[in-house]
Amino acid sequence: MFRNVTLLETELNGKQSYRLLDPDGRSIPAFDVFAKTLERSPINTRKNYLRWLAEFFDYLFEAAAWSAEGEAISQDALISIIEAYDDYLVLGAESGNLIAQRISQTMPSPCISKMASGTKHAAIRRFLKLSERIRLQMLELTNAGFPAREVSKQKLIAGLGERREPTAYERQSMIRNSMLSGCIAGGPRLIEEGILPTSTPDLTYEHERAFPFDRVGDALNKMTTYRDKALYALCGASGCRVSEALQLLWDDVNTAAQTVRLIDPKSRPHSPSYRALRTGERDRLVWKGRATPLTLLIEPFATAFFEALALYLRHEYVPHGRHKFVFQYEHESEAGRPYFLAAASSRNGVLKRAITLAGVSGVEGPHSLRHMYGTYLLNYFPRPDGTYGLPLGIVQKLMGHKQAKDTAKYARYDRDLLEAELQYANMMLYGNGEVKSLHELKRNALLARLRQVEDQLAESGKG
Repeated sequence: MFRNVTLLETELNGKQSYRLLDPDGRSIPAFDVFAKTLERSPINTRKNYLRWLAEFFDYLFEAAAWSAEGEAISQDALISIIEAYDDYLVLGAESGNLIAQRISQTMPSPCISKMASGTKHAAIRRFLKLSERIRLQMLELTNAGFPAREVSKQKLIAGLGERREPTAYERQSMIRNSMLSGCIAGGPRLIEEGILPTSTPDLTYEHERAFPFDRVGDALNKMTTYRDKALYALCGASGCRVSEALQLLWDDVNTAAQTVRLIDPKSRPHSPSYRALRTGERDRLVWKGRATPLTLLIEPFATAFFEALALYLRHEYVPHGRHKFVFQYEHESEAGRPYFLAAASSRNGVLKRAITLAGVSGVEGPHSLRHMYGTYLLNYFPRPDGTYGLPLGIVQKLMGHKQAKDTAKYARYDRDLLEAELQYANMMLYGNGEVKSLHELKRNALLARLRQVEDQLAESGKG
Protein backbone atom coordinates (compact mmCIF):
# COMPACT_ATOMS: atom_id res chain seq x y z
CA MET A 1 0.00 0.00 0.00
CA PHE A 2 2.71 2.47 1.01
CA ARG A 3 6.17 2.77 -0.53
CA ASN A 4 8.06 4.88 2.03
CA VAL A 5 6.05 4.84 5.26
CA THR A 6 4.37 2.29 7.51
CA LEU A 7 0.91 2.87 8.98
CA LEU A 8 0.31 1.04 12.25
CA GLU A 9 -3.02 0.65 14.01
CA THR A 10 -2.96 1.63 17.66
CA GLU A 11 -5.20 2.92 20.45
CA LEU A 12 -5.40 6.44 21.81
CA ASN A 13 -7.30 6.76 25.08
CA GLY A 14 -9.24 3.61 24.30
CA LYS A 15 -10.10 4.65 20.74
CA GLN A 16 -8.78 3.28 17.48
CA SER A 17 -6.03 5.41 16.00
CA TYR A 18 -2.83 5.12 13.94
CA ARG A 19 0.90 5.82 14.10
CA LEU A 20 3.09 6.49 11.08
CA LEU A 21 6.70 5.35 10.74
CA ASP A 22 9.19 7.00 8.39
CA PRO A 23 11.46 5.02 6.00
CA ASP A 24 13.90 4.42 8.88
CA GLY A 25 11.18 3.01 11.11
CA ARG A 26 10.95 6.06 13.38
CA SER A 27 7.66 7.51 14.51
CA ILE A 28 6.67 10.79 12.83
CA PRO A 29 5.77 13.26 15.64
CA ALA A 30 3.74 15.59 13.40
CA PHE A 31 1.46 12.68 12.47
CA ASP A 32 1.03 11.78 16.16
CA VAL A 33 0.03 15.35 17.02
CA PHE A 34 -2.52 15.37 14.19
CA ALA A 35 -3.93 12.03 15.34
CA LYS A 36 -4.40 13.48 18.82
CA THR A 37 -6.54 16.34 17.45
CA LEU A 38 -8.87 13.80 15.82
CA GLU A 39 -9.53 11.92 19.05
CA ARG A 40 -13.12 13.21 19.36
CA SER A 41 -13.96 12.86 15.67
CA PRO A 42 -16.16 9.98 14.48
CA ILE A 43 -14.21 6.80 13.87
CA ASN A 44 -14.71 6.86 10.08
CA THR A 45 -13.46 10.45 9.87
CA ARG A 46 -10.49 9.56 12.03
CA LYS A 47 -9.56 6.50 9.99
CA ASN A 48 -9.98 8.24 6.63
CA TYR A 49 -8.11 11.42 7.58
CA LEU A 50 -5.15 9.54 9.03
CA ARG A 51 -4.92 7.20 6.04
CA TRP A 52 -5.14 10.13 3.61
CA LEU A 53 -2.45 12.00 5.52
CA ALA A 54 -0.27 8.87 5.49
CA GLU A 55 -0.64 8.74 1.69
CA PHE A 56 0.40 12.40 1.53
CA PHE A 57 3.49 11.76 3.67
CA ASP A 58 4.35 8.80 1.43
CA TYR A 59 4.18 11.16 -1.55
CA LEU A 60 6.39 13.75 0.21
CA PHE A 61 9.04 11.16 1.06
CA GLU A 62 9.06 10.00 -2.57
CA ALA A 63 9.56 13.59 -3.72
CA ALA A 64 12.30 14.13 -1.13
CA ALA A 65 14.24 11.21 -2.62
CA TRP A 66 15.12 13.42 -5.61
CA SER A 67 17.18 15.85 -3.59
CA ALA A 68 20.88 15.28 -3.08
CA GLU A 69 21.74 13.23 0.01
CA GLY A 70 21.58 15.41 3.11
CA GLU A 71 20.27 18.41 1.18
CA ALA A 72 17.08 19.99 2.52
CA ILE A 73 14.23 20.85 0.18
CA SER A 74 13.71 24.59 -0.16
CA GLN A 75 10.42 26.16 0.86
CA ASP A 76 9.58 27.06 -2.75
CA ALA A 77 10.27 23.50 -3.86
CA LEU A 78 8.10 22.11 -1.06
CA ILE A 79 5.21 24.38 -2.05
CA SER A 80 5.52 23.19 -5.65
CA ILE A 81 5.48 19.56 -4.50
CA ILE A 82 2.37 20.12 -2.38
CA GLU A 83 0.58 21.93 -5.19
CA ALA A 84 1.40 19.06 -7.59
CA TYR A 85 -0.29 16.49 -5.34
CA ASP A 86 -3.73 16.93 -6.91
CA ASP A 87 -2.32 16.41 -10.42
CA TYR A 88 -0.45 13.36 -9.18
CA LEU A 89 -3.58 11.78 -7.68
CA VAL A 90 -5.82 12.46 -10.67
CA LEU A 91 -3.63 12.41 -13.80
CA GLY A 92 -0.29 10.97 -12.74
CA ALA A 93 1.98 10.35 -15.74
CA GLU A 94 -0.58 12.03 -18.03
CA SER A 95 -0.33 15.29 -16.11
CA GLY A 96 1.32 18.37 -17.55
CA ASN A 97 2.95 18.92 -14.15
CA LEU A 98 6.54 17.66 -14.22
CA ILE A 99 6.56 16.82 -10.50
CA ALA A 100 3.42 14.69 -10.81
CA GLN A 101 4.89 12.96 -13.86
CA ARG A 102 8.18 12.23 -12.15
CA ILE A 103 6.70 10.80 -8.96
CA SER A 104 4.35 8.60 -11.01
CA GLN A 105 7.39 6.94 -12.58
CA THR A 106 8.48 5.39 -9.29
CA MET A 107 5.19 5.47 -7.34
CA PRO A 108 2.32 5.03 -9.84
CA SER A 109 -0.63 7.38 -9.42
CA PRO A 110 -3.96 5.89 -8.26
CA CYS A 111 -5.63 8.00 -11.01
CA ILE A 112 -8.71 8.77 -8.90
CA SER A 113 -11.49 11.20 -9.75
CA LYS A 114 -11.19 14.95 -9.21
CA MET A 115 -13.78 14.78 -6.48
CA ALA A 116 -12.04 11.91 -4.66
CA SER A 117 -8.80 13.89 -4.76
CA GLY A 118 -10.54 16.96 -3.34
CA THR A 119 -11.96 14.84 -0.52
CA LYS A 120 -8.46 13.62 0.43
CA HIS A 121 -7.26 17.24 0.46
CA ALA A 122 -9.65 17.96 3.35
CA ALA A 123 -7.30 16.01 5.65
CA ILE A 124 -4.21 17.74 4.27
CA ARG A 125 -5.73 21.21 4.70
CA ARG A 126 -6.57 20.39 8.29
CA PHE A 127 -3.02 19.18 8.90
CA LEU A 128 -1.47 22.28 7.32
CA LYS A 129 -3.71 24.58 9.36
CA LEU A 130 -2.66 22.74 12.52
CA SER A 131 0.99 23.14 11.50
CA GLU A 132 0.46 26.86 11.01
CA ARG A 133 -1.13 27.26 14.46
CA ILE A 134 1.80 25.42 16.06
CA ARG A 135 4.27 27.58 14.11
CA LEU A 136 2.63 30.76 15.44
CA GLN A 137 2.60 29.42 19.00
CA MET A 138 6.29 28.46 18.79
CA LEU A 139 7.09 31.88 17.32
CA GLU A 140 5.36 33.56 20.27
CA LEU A 141 7.40 31.48 22.72
CA THR A 142 10.64 32.33 20.89
CA ASN A 143 9.81 36.06 20.87
CA ALA A 144 9.01 35.86 24.58
CA GLY A 145 12.50 34.49 25.27
CA PHE A 146 11.63 30.85 25.90
CA PRO A 147 14.05 28.33 24.40
CA ALA A 148 12.56 26.61 21.35
CA ARG A 149 13.61 25.17 18.06
CA GLU A 150 14.26 27.54 15.20
CA VAL A 151 10.91 28.63 13.81
CA SER A 152 10.32 30.06 10.34
CA LYS A 153 8.83 33.55 10.35
CA GLN A 154 7.28 32.92 6.94
CA LYS A 155 4.13 30.93 6.24
CA LEU A 156 4.54 27.78 4.22
CA ILE A 157 1.58 28.63 1.96
CA ALA A 158 0.28 32.15 1.39
CA GLY A 159 -3.18 32.65 2.86
CA LEU A 160 -2.91 29.65 5.20
CA GLY A 161 -5.21 30.32 8.17
CA GLU A 162 -6.20 33.79 6.93
CA ARG A 163 -9.69 35.19 6.42
CA ARG A 164 -10.93 37.54 3.75
CA GLU A 165 -14.13 39.19 2.60
CA PRO A 166 -16.21 36.94 0.35
CA THR A 167 -17.03 37.98 -3.19
CA ALA A 168 -20.65 38.83 -4.01
CA TYR A 169 -21.09 35.42 -5.65
CA GLU A 170 -19.59 33.59 -2.65
CA ARG A 171 -21.79 35.57 -0.24
CA GLN A 172 -24.98 34.71 -2.15
CA SER A 173 -23.96 31.05 -2.40
CA MET A 174 -23.35 30.87 1.36
CA ILE A 175 -26.73 32.46 2.11
CA ARG A 176 -28.49 29.99 -0.21
CA ASN A 177 -26.83 26.95 1.34
CA SER A 178 -26.66 27.93 5.00
CA MET A 179 -29.56 28.86 7.26
CA LEU A 180 -27.13 30.44 9.72
CA SER A 181 -25.55 32.66 7.04
CA GLY A 182 -29.00 33.85 6.02
CA CYS A 183 -29.72 34.94 9.61
CA ILE A 184 -26.60 37.11 9.93
CA ALA A 185 -27.41 40.79 9.44
CA GLY A 186 -25.80 41.91 6.20
CA GLY A 187 -24.78 38.37 5.33
CA PRO A 188 -21.48 36.59 6.01
CA ARG A 189 -18.56 38.99 6.56
CA LEU A 190 -15.46 36.82 6.31
CA ILE A 191 -14.53 33.43 4.90
CA GLU A 192 -11.39 31.37 5.26
CA GLU A 193 -8.91 31.68 2.44
CA GLY A 194 -9.02 28.55 0.26
CA ILE A 195 -5.90 26.40 0.01
CA LEU A 196 -5.43 23.32 -2.17
CA PRO A 197 -8.23 21.95 -4.35
CA THR A 198 -11.60 21.31 -2.73
CA SER A 199 -14.21 18.75 -3.65
CA THR A 200 -17.49 19.79 -5.20
CA PRO A 201 -20.79 17.93 -4.84
CA ASP A 202 -21.04 15.07 -7.30
CA LEU A 203 -24.42 15.56 -8.92
CA THR A 204 -23.77 13.12 -11.76
CA TYR A 205 -26.18 10.25 -11.66
CA GLU A 206 -26.47 6.92 -13.38
CA HIS A 207 -29.65 4.90 -13.12
CA GLU A 208 -27.48 1.82 -12.54
CA ARG A 209 -26.65 3.19 -9.07
CA ALA A 210 -30.20 2.40 -7.98
CA PHE A 211 -31.06 -1.21 -7.28
CA PRO A 212 -33.81 -2.30 -9.74
CA PHE A 213 -37.01 -2.08 -7.71
CA ASP A 214 -38.41 -5.34 -9.06
CA ARG A 215 -35.20 -7.32 -8.39
CA VAL A 216 -34.64 -6.54 -4.71
CA GLY A 217 -36.87 -9.43 -3.68
CA ASP A 218 -34.83 -11.82 -5.84
CA ALA A 219 -31.65 -10.83 -3.98
CA LEU A 220 -33.32 -11.08 -0.57
CA ASN A 221 -34.47 -14.63 -1.38
CA LYS A 222 -30.86 -15.67 -2.06
CA MET A 223 -29.71 -14.77 1.46
CA THR A 224 -29.10 -17.71 3.74
CA THR A 225 -30.04 -16.19 7.12
CA TYR A 226 -33.16 -14.42 8.33
CA ARG A 227 -30.91 -11.82 9.95
CA ASP A 228 -29.38 -10.77 6.63
CA LYS A 229 -32.74 -10.81 4.88
CA ALA A 230 -34.22 -8.56 7.60
CA LEU A 231 -31.22 -6.22 7.53
CA TYR A 232 -31.26 -5.56 3.80
CA ALA A 233 -35.07 -5.57 3.58
CA LEU A 234 -34.99 -2.74 6.13
CA CYS A 235 -32.47 -0.84 4.00
CA GLY A 236 -34.75 -1.20 0.99
CA ALA A 237 -37.93 -0.38 2.92
CA SER A 238 -36.60 2.75 4.65
CA GLY A 239 -33.75 3.93 2.43
CA CYS A 240 -31.56 4.08 5.52
CA ARG A 241 -27.80 3.69 5.53
CA VAL A 242 -26.68 0.21 6.51
CA SER A 243 -24.83 1.71 9.51
CA GLU A 244 -28.15 3.15 10.75
CA ALA A 245 -29.90 -0.21 10.35
CA LEU A 246 -27.11 -2.06 12.17
CA GLN A 247 -27.43 0.21 15.22
CA LEU A 248 -31.16 -0.42 15.55
CA LEU A 249 -32.33 -1.36 19.07
CA TRP A 250 -35.42 -3.40 19.86
CA ASP A 251 -36.85 -0.27 21.52
CA ASP A 252 -36.88 1.37 18.07
CA VAL A 253 -39.08 -1.29 16.47
CA ASN A 254 -42.86 -1.41 16.93
CA THR A 255 -43.98 -4.67 15.38
CA ALA A 256 -47.66 -4.03 16.20
CA ALA A 257 -47.73 -0.68 14.41
CA GLN A 258 -45.20 -1.90 11.81
CA THR A 259 -42.94 1.14 12.34
CA VAL A 260 -39.22 1.73 12.78
CA ARG A 261 -37.40 4.74 14.22
CA LEU A 262 -33.73 5.46 13.53
CA ILE A 263 -32.14 7.10 16.59
CA ASP A 264 -28.81 8.93 16.81
CA PRO A 265 -26.70 7.20 19.52
CA LYS A 266 -25.53 10.61 20.76
CA SER A 267 -29.12 11.44 21.73
CA ARG A 268 -29.19 8.58 24.29
CA PRO A 269 -25.61 8.21 25.57
CA HIS A 270 -26.72 6.47 28.79
CA SER A 271 -28.56 3.66 27.04
CA PRO A 272 -27.74 0.33 28.78
CA SER A 273 -27.04 -1.15 25.35
CA TYR A 274 -24.23 1.35 24.75
CA ARG A 275 -22.88 1.07 28.28
CA ALA A 276 -22.54 -2.68 27.76
CA LEU A 277 -19.98 -2.00 25.02
CA ARG A 278 -16.26 -1.60 25.62
CA THR A 279 -14.72 1.82 25.02
CA GLY A 280 -13.34 0.86 21.63
CA GLU A 281 -16.68 -0.66 20.64
CA ARG A 282 -18.65 2.46 21.62
CA ASP A 283 -16.27 4.42 19.45
CA ARG A 284 -17.57 2.48 16.45
CA LEU A 285 -21.11 3.79 16.86
CA VAL A 286 -21.38 6.14 13.89
CA TRP A 287 -24.07 8.53 12.72
CA LYS A 288 -23.80 10.51 9.52
CA GLY A 289 -26.15 13.26 10.55
CA ARG A 290 -29.60 11.87 9.81
CA ALA A 291 -31.93 14.78 10.52
CA THR A 292 -34.97 12.81 11.68
CA PRO A 293 -35.79 9.45 13.31
CA LEU A 294 -38.90 9.23 11.11
CA THR A 295 -39.05 6.51 8.46
CA LEU A 296 -41.59 5.68 5.77
CA LEU A 297 -41.42 1.96 5.07
CA ILE A 298 -42.36 1.09 1.50
CA GLU A 299 -43.82 -2.18 0.29
CA PRO A 300 -43.14 -4.95 -0.45
CA PHE A 301 -39.92 -4.56 1.54
CA ALA A 302 -41.66 -3.47 4.76
CA THR A 303 -43.57 -6.75 4.89
CA ALA A 304 -40.40 -8.67 3.97
CA PHE A 305 -38.58 -6.98 6.86
CA PHE A 306 -41.14 -7.76 9.56
CA GLU A 307 -41.61 -11.33 8.33
CA ALA A 308 -37.85 -11.98 8.28
CA LEU A 309 -37.49 -10.24 11.67
CA ALA A 310 -40.05 -12.59 13.24
CA LEU A 311 -38.28 -15.65 11.83
CA TYR A 312 -34.88 -14.27 12.90
CA LEU A 313 -36.14 -13.75 16.44
CA ARG A 314 -37.62 -17.26 16.55
CA HIS A 315 -34.77 -19.26 14.97
CA GLU A 316 -31.50 -17.31 15.07
CA TYR A 317 -31.51 -14.58 17.69
CA VAL A 318 -29.58 -15.40 20.88
CA PRO A 319 -31.33 -13.92 23.98
CA HIS A 320 -28.60 -12.83 26.38
CA GLY A 321 -29.75 -9.71 28.22
CA ARG A 322 -26.47 -7.84 27.62
CA HIS A 323 -27.80 -5.34 25.09
CA LYS A 324 -30.80 -4.64 22.84
CA PHE A 325 -29.15 -4.41 19.43
CA VAL A 326 -31.46 -6.11 16.95
CA PHE A 327 -28.78 -7.47 14.65
CA GLN A 328 -26.11 -9.67 16.19
CA TYR A 329 -23.41 -12.17 15.30
CA GLU A 330 -24.49 -15.77 14.77
CA HIS A 331 -21.14 -17.61 14.88
CA GLU A 332 -20.72 -19.56 18.10
CA SER A 333 -17.55 -17.75 19.17
CA GLU A 334 -19.16 -14.34 18.64
CA ALA A 335 -22.83 -15.21 19.21
CA GLY A 336 -24.79 -12.35 20.70
CA ARG A 337 -22.28 -9.58 19.94
CA PRO A 338 -23.68 -6.56 18.08
CA TYR A 339 -23.35 -7.13 14.35
CA PHE A 340 -22.27 -3.54 13.66
CA LEU A 341 -18.86 -4.55 15.06
CA ALA A 342 -18.31 -6.95 12.13
CA ALA A 343 -16.02 -5.92 9.26
CA ALA A 344 -17.88 -4.01 6.54
CA SER A 345 -16.27 -6.16 3.86
CA SER A 346 -17.76 -9.28 5.44
CA ARG A 347 -21.26 -7.78 5.70
CA ASN A 348 -21.22 -6.33 2.20
CA GLY A 349 -20.01 -9.64 0.86
CA VAL A 350 -23.33 -11.18 1.90
CA LEU A 351 -25.26 -8.72 -0.26
CA LYS A 352 -22.86 -9.01 -3.19
CA ARG A 353 -23.16 -12.81 -3.21
CA ALA A 354 -26.95 -12.57 -3.15
CA ILE A 355 -26.87 -10.06 -6.01
CA THR A 356 -24.70 -12.40 -8.06
CA LEU A 357 -26.86 -15.47 -7.33
CA ALA A 358 -29.99 -13.50 -8.25
CA GLY A 359 -28.44 -12.56 -11.59
CA VAL A 360 -28.75 -8.82 -11.01
CA SER A 361 -26.10 -6.83 -12.84
CA GLY A 362 -24.86 -3.25 -12.65
CA VAL A 363 -25.37 -2.69 -8.91
CA GLU A 364 -23.31 -3.36 -5.83
CA GLY A 365 -23.35 -2.55 -2.15
CA PRO A 366 -26.17 -1.54 0.20
CA HIS A 367 -26.08 2.08 -0.97
CA SER A 368 -27.80 1.04 -4.19
CA LEU A 369 -30.87 0.33 -2.05
CA ARG A 370 -30.79 3.92 -0.78
CA HIS A 371 -30.68 5.18 -4.37
CA MET A 372 -33.61 2.91 -5.21
CA TYR A 373 -35.65 4.21 -2.28
CA GLY A 374 -35.11 7.88 -3.14
CA THR A 375 -35.88 7.40 -6.83
CA TYR A 376 -39.04 5.41 -6.01
CA LEU A 377 -40.39 8.05 -3.61
CA LEU A 378 -39.75 10.87 -6.06
CA ASN A 379 -41.24 9.17 -9.13
CA TYR A 380 -43.53 6.28 -8.30
CA PHE A 381 -44.90 6.59 -4.76
CA PRO A 382 -48.74 6.51 -5.10
CA ARG A 383 -50.60 9.47 -3.63
CA PRO A 384 -54.26 9.79 -2.49
CA ASP A 385 -55.12 12.17 -5.36
CA GLY A 386 -54.18 9.56 -7.94
CA THR A 387 -50.82 11.10 -8.83
CA TYR A 388 -47.41 9.56 -8.27
CA GLY A 389 -44.22 10.79 -6.66
CA LEU A 390 -43.60 12.86 -3.53
CA PRO A 391 -42.22 16.43 -3.53
CA LEU A 392 -38.45 16.65 -3.18
CA GLY A 393 -38.78 18.35 0.23
CA ILE A 394 -40.71 15.38 1.64
CA VAL A 395 -38.23 12.90 0.14
CA GLN A 396 -35.45 14.95 1.76
CA LYS A 397 -37.17 14.61 5.14
CA LEU A 398 -37.71 10.87 4.81
CA MET A 399 -34.11 10.24 3.76
CA GLY A 400 -32.88 12.23 6.76
CA HIS A 401 -31.02 14.87 4.75
CA LYS A 402 -30.52 18.36 6.12
CA GLN A 403 -30.34 19.94 2.65
CA ALA A 404 -32.22 19.19 -0.56
CA LYS A 405 -28.98 19.16 -2.57
CA ASP A 406 -27.93 16.04 -0.66
CA THR A 407 -31.18 14.32 -1.59
CA ALA A 408 -30.60 15.23 -5.25
CA LYS A 409 -27.69 12.78 -5.36
CA TYR A 410 -29.99 9.90 -4.48
CA ALA A 411 -33.49 10.80 -5.64
CA ARG A 412 -33.53 11.60 -9.34
CA TYR A 413 -36.44 12.02 -11.68
CA ASP A 414 -36.72 8.91 -13.79
CA ARG A 415 -35.22 9.48 -17.22
CA ASP A 416 -37.99 7.53 -18.98
CA LEU A 417 -40.67 9.61 -17.27
CA LEU A 418 -38.94 12.83 -18.29
CA GLU A 419 -38.61 11.62 -21.87
CA ALA A 420 -42.31 10.72 -21.94
CA GLU A 421 -43.23 14.18 -20.59
CA LEU A 422 -41.02 15.84 -23.19
CA GLN A 423 -42.47 13.71 -26.00
CA TYR A 424 -46.00 14.61 -24.93
CA ALA A 425 -45.13 18.31 -24.64
CA ASN A 426 -43.55 18.30 -28.10
CA MET A 427 -46.62 16.57 -29.56
CA MET A 428 -48.90 19.19 -28.00
CA LEU A 429 -46.72 21.97 -29.33
CA TYR A 430 -46.08 20.56 -32.80
CA GLY A 431 -48.60 17.74 -33.14
CA ASN A 432 -50.03 18.64 -36.55
CA GLY A 433 -46.86 19.98 -38.08
CA GLU A 434 -47.63 23.57 -37.14
CA VAL A 435 -46.02 25.41 -34.25
CA LYS A 436 -48.63 26.75 -31.85
CA SER A 437 -48.52 30.41 -30.91
CA LEU A 438 -47.74 31.62 -27.42
CA HIS A 439 -51.40 32.65 -26.98
CA GLU A 440 -52.54 29.14 -27.89
CA LEU A 441 -50.14 27.61 -25.40
CA LYS A 442 -51.37 29.95 -22.67
CA ARG A 443 -55.00 29.15 -23.55
CA ASN A 444 -54.40 25.39 -23.38
CA ALA A 445 -52.57 25.70 -20.05
CA LEU A 446 -55.35 27.82 -18.53
CA LEU A 447 -58.07 25.46 -19.79
CA ALA A 448 -56.22 22.51 -18.26
CA ARG A 449 -55.97 24.36 -14.96
CA LEU A 450 -59.69 25.25 -15.15
CA ARG A 451 -60.61 21.58 -15.62
CA GLN A 452 -58.58 20.71 -12.49
CA VAL A 453 -60.43 23.36 -10.44
CA GLU A 454 -63.83 22.20 -11.74
CA ASP A 455 -62.98 18.59 -10.82
CA GLN A 456 -62.01 19.71 -7.32
CA LEU A 457 -65.28 21.66 -6.95
CA ALA A 458 -67.27 18.64 -8.13
CA GLU A 459 -65.52 16.43 -5.61
CA SER A 460 -66.14 18.90 -2.77
CA GLY A 461 -69.84 19.13 -3.79
CA LYS A 462 -70.19 15.37 -3.46
CA GLY A 463 -68.85 15.59 0.09
